Amino acid sequence: MKNWFGTFGRNKLLKTLSVLLAIALWFAVSGEERTETTVAMNLELINLHQNLMVTSEVPPSIQVRVMGPRSVINSLSQSRLTETLDLAGYGTGRHTFYFRPNSFSALRGVQVIRIQPNAVTLTLAATMTQTLPVKPVLENNPPEGYEVTGVTIRPDKVKIRGPYNELADLKFIPTLPIDLSHLKEPAVIATDLDFQSLHLAWKESTPIVADIQIASKPLTRNFLKVPIQAGPQPAQVSPAQVTVTVTGPWPQVQALTLENLKARVDTANLTPGRHRLNVSVDLPAGVSVVRTQPGTVTVTVAKSP
Repeated sequence: MKNWFGTFGRNKLLKTLSVLLAIALWFAVSGEERTETTVAMNLELINLHQNLMVTSEVPPSIQVRVMGPRSVINSLSQSRLTETLDLAGYGTGRHTFYFRPNSFSALRGVQVIRIQPNAVTLTLAATMTQTLPVKPVLENNPPEGYEVTGVTIRPDKVKIRGPYNELADLKFIPTLPIDLSHLKEPAVIATDLDFQSLHLAWKESTPIVADIQIASKPLTRNFLKVPIQAGPQPAQVSPAQVTVTVTGPWPQVQALTLENLKARVDTANLTPGRHRLNVSVDLPAGVSVVRTQPGTVTVTVAKSP
């Protein structure tokens, strides 16, 4: 006791001021207007065993109704509050954790009125790891005249961790749907895995990329009554028109008109009289003739006057 008084004596002024300030602060807070509000406390799970995972829904936060001095309440409202659940020592199965007014160390100095939810039930399951192929999921068809000729996914296999009862029977992991409705040419599209509400985790997260090969469909069309031109020397052609069947990439063939087709017979070096000649057709690059009907025509070259 003597030593205490000696120490107090050496710092009498400083310690007296500290006591007076503490008393003043107590009176200020105790006399301050009291108010109440609801604060959200983020829920954090710690010390979960590495061979277990939570398969039940975990609320991201709990709502706590508190009452206290206005300055303290305002400070709490502006803070990021966290409540931890320590899962050390817990095994597989269902476990319920209850929240009570004295559970929250961050809320000292205020009165806890209500907690919602006041309990959280977690289901812990044993896990396994498995390497599975990735299956691209394609949605919708390409625009008219185009088709998918190939799909390559990278990486083609992934290492997945999840509950044994969910993962053991899986044969592959699908991707999120890849929309093809706007593709008219090959494309590289970033996508992701679709865990389909299963409690799975990707152990080595890397981008999932799909190489989509798109090509024009082949299209075959018939053009009727295509006029035949004779040249370089004039001649009478019978019949004067043919039916031309062409094939090629869908967009090109679809865009062709009768004016784009030039059917002709070569009358160079022909002597006067009648001749049987093959009909040829000039077409845009990429489009070819399947057949002409008829394939040969009669050409009559008149005698020079």
